[in-house]
Amino acid sequence: MKHIFIICLCLLTISCHLTLKKGGTESLKKELQAAEQAFSDASAQKGFYNAMLDVAANDIALFDTGDTVIRGMDFIKENIRKYPNGTKPPFSLTWKVEKTDVATSGDMGYTYGWYKMIVKDSLGRDKITKGLYNSVWKKINGVWKLVMD
Repeated sequence: MKHIFIICLCLLTISCHLTLKKGGTESLKKELQAAEQAFSDASAQKGFYNAMLDVAANDIALFDTGDTVIRGMDFIKENIRKYPNGTKPPFSLTWKVEKTDVATSGDMGYTYGWYKMIVKDSLGRDKITKGLYNSVWKKINGVWKLVMD
């Protein structure tokens, strides 16, 4: 009888732990989605690279044109230097999260969704490009940081 009690107690403990993990994961998904949305909002307000500077991990990997991986903050800082005195790049980039997921460990997550880029052509007209994006995030010192974009 004593063994049955111990087994039941262990099963109850495991069940509670898994339920708490699931609830915690849902909370982390909302947190990550909010971080991604704040990143998009900042991109609209102060430009993509300045916004990225606030959220990127030091060793971020960026996929440039689909054939190049760029690592680190130097690339981001170089692009910021191209637009001195707080000027924004000649494009606007915003996006909307469609899916967010977080590892049960709570330290990694990803998002994907739709982006919209507006670039002025030589005549000053808006040229709009839309497409899919995906991002990988890692929780570093309690803060979501972008590690791959």
